[in-house]
Amino acid sequence: TNGTCQQQDTIIGYTIAGSALIIFGIACYQIWWQGRPAHSNATYIDLPSNEVELQESNHFISGLWSSQYYQYNTWHGPYQFSLLFDSETQNVTGNGSDDVGMYTIEGIYSTRTNRMGLIKTYKNGTGNPIQNLGHDVTIQVVWNSNQHQFEGKWYVRTNKYSGQDKFHLNLEKSYKAME
Repeated sequence: TNGTCQQQDTIIGYTIAGSALIIFGIACYQIWWQGRPAHSNATYIDLPSNEVELQESNHFISGLWSSQYYQYNTWHGPYQFSLLFDSETQNVTGNGSDDVGMYTIEGIYSTRTNRMGLIKTYKNGTGNPIQNLGHDVTIQVVWNSNQHQFEGKWYVRTNKYSGQDKFHLNLEKSYKAME
């Protein structure tokens, strides 16, 4: 009957509209979170680690470090830079340069969880003028005892670009070894 057809058309219309609204909501959510870490650095370093270090070993050593990051389907680096760890405040600072430009690093770490949260701030006007927006990169890494390196992700969110992907961090030489 005519009333049944109208009712079925209404149900189909609501189903299509509801599905479109759900898809739109998921797309908005992904766009909103792209380039943002799930946790602040302060929260991240306190998250429990999957692996427990059996030996009492400090992986937070001031010195010359190298990093690699994955972007645009390829690894970039390794790039060398300095990091200085303050065991009293659990803060870390550093500086260096890579294929984007010159940068400074500020962050925090936890010897309890073997995690680090860093903010890399590029100095505008250095390096690649297209890529370097004078922007911040959030880096969150945890110690991988099998690979003997810190591994995690980098996150960028600017008006022109947002993204995230893999990041590796290795100690090349401690300042004590350079003396």
